[in-house]
Amino acid sequence: MARKKKEGGAGQPPASVDLFEILTPPGRESPYDFELARPSTKKSWAETFFAWAQADIEAGKASSSLSGIENSTSSIIQDSPHVIDAVASYASDSGVSEVSSAAQDTDDSFEKIRADIAACRRCSLCETRTNTVPGEGNPHARLIMIGEAPGADEDATGRPFVGRAGQHLDKILAAAGFRREEVFIGNILKCRPPDNRTPTLDEMKCCTPFLRRQLALIKPQLIGLLGNTSCKYVLGPDVLGITKIRGTWFDSIFGIPCMPMYHPSYLLRNQSRERGSPNWEMWQDIQALKRRYDELA
Repeated sequence: MARKKKEGGAGQPPASVDLFEILTPPGRESPYDFELARPSTKKSWAETFFAWAQADIEAGKASSSLSGIENSTSSIIQDSPHVIDAVASYASDSGVSEVSSAAQDTDDSFEKIRADIAACRRCSLCETRTNTVPGEGNPHARLIMIGEAPGADEDATGRPFVGRAGQHLDKILAAAGFRREEVFIGNILKCRPPDNRTPTLDEMKCCTPFLRRQLALIKPQLIGLLGNTSCKYVLGPDVLGITKIRGTWFDSIFGIPCMPMYHPSYLLRNQSRERGSPNWEMWQDIQALKRRYDELA
């Protein structure tokens, strides 16, 4: 079982489900409905988000530094981020035990693993998928965010975290000062399970070699684990549920420090803004992740 390492954290401002509101001070009207009602507004959600974060920093409620971020906010939204798909797959039918040598192959490349995963037929998900979803982001990212499996939007586009949950994740990352193209985002599974059911252990075993090859190429320093399924696979089946372990540092099976965090789809289903709510806790966790990320720079 993984060993956990506790990290303390200072109190942070309340949050909300849409994360347009996560830093909204009490009593201030959220701009969420305003932006929906006026889609032509020039003010992006990121600009609003950073304004909230800056206000909390000035009030001494947050420890994140957003210096210099504001100037690049418009490009985060208006420009399509330059992303490099990073995928992984089995190189042969010999079994999981040979993953290590495949991952260490100096001839490996993102192009090879993209082709490998597109051709993968190791489990029955190949019969129901529309597109494989290899993952995308910075090929030298210091942080990788790992979810459990693609959903319908991801299956349709071949890109990870592009539906409502993915948009929610973008806002969470941006609020802490991350740019999406700065990190790598993917899932344990590279194909969508029918009806978004929970992945089986066998399916995850088939896909884990893909993830190992990703990690061998990217060499990240930190992992954010999104949701129960990814936590139980990466940390071990005996690990406690996400509500018990979120925000705690663990050693992962990949030898990389990781922090369990709520999956953004869970946050979308829990709309409380109160202190101690899942959204409020997520704000604590993403800031703790950013602090450690900055320390490693």
